[in-house]
Amino acid sequence: MAEFDSRGTFRKAANEYAKIQDAFPDVIREPLLADMAVKEGDRILDLPCGTGDSIVKAMELAGPAGHALAIDISPAMIEEAKEKAEAAGVKNIQFVVEDMDKAQFDAAAYDIVVSANGPFFASDLRTFLAKMWGAVKPGGKLVTMTLGRNFLTPIAGTFLDLAQIKTEDLRISTPWSVTEDITFFKEVLEEVTGGQRIKITHRDVVMDYQTADGGWNLLMGTAFRNYTLAMSPQEQAEIEAEMKERMRANRQFSATCSFNNITVTKDVA
Repeated sequence: MAEFDSRGTFRKAANEYAKIQDAFPDVIREPLLADMAVKEGDRILDLPCGTGDSIVKAMELAGPAGHALAIDISPAMIEEAKEKAEAAGVKNIQFVVEDMDKAQFDAAAYDIVVSANGPFFASDLRTFLAKMWGAVKPGGKLVTMTLGRNFLTPIAGTFLDLAQIKTEDLRISTPWSVTEDITFFKEVLEEVTGGQRIKITHRDVVMDYQTADGGWNLLMGTAFRNYTLAMSPQEQAEIEAEMKERMRANRQFSATCSFNNITVTKDVA
């Protein structure tokens, strides 16, 4: 498996992903909402929106006068997002299932354009960021969040090693490595935004999952689910059992994730 299968990965991971968002709101949702600084009546574009954790909360802040377009490649993710919106009584979000490279939306139409842990899935990062920046109104902002060099450290590395040992010809593709290089990502943003001021904040978050089952579910609710797509049920069961045994033996019940939160505000013409 040379390429990352976003649609297949998040079709299987959607339920666990939604649970992670609920269990760890301080990891993605709360920092993202702080950067977004949503105002009543804001129009927001969220791509990819995942299970809708952030956009539903954002539209509660924007109120009935606001509007959101939320796009994701995974029908399972969108179904989870719709359920969250319905449970919250939020009715002003348009949910769309679409590949992020093919998504269509109006230019200069949104007060906030957000992409949390999504830009690295684009086939061409510059093209994607330019399109997202083009959707921002004058005076509006582009809010992104990317993974740093710690992504569920140390359990992720152990999982990938075991996956390649036990699964014949398994190739590891990590699309998020594209945006780990902050200098590179900043240069791309400077290019597509015409040199607008870029604010970057780094965060390291410790995720306490408390049990071996919790650690495995954490892995399977993230992009690491991708590497199980090429496994037989027996291979996956063997890796799951060994991972849990290692976590218990080492009392490894937490993992570190690092994030870079990036905000760019568009000048008013």
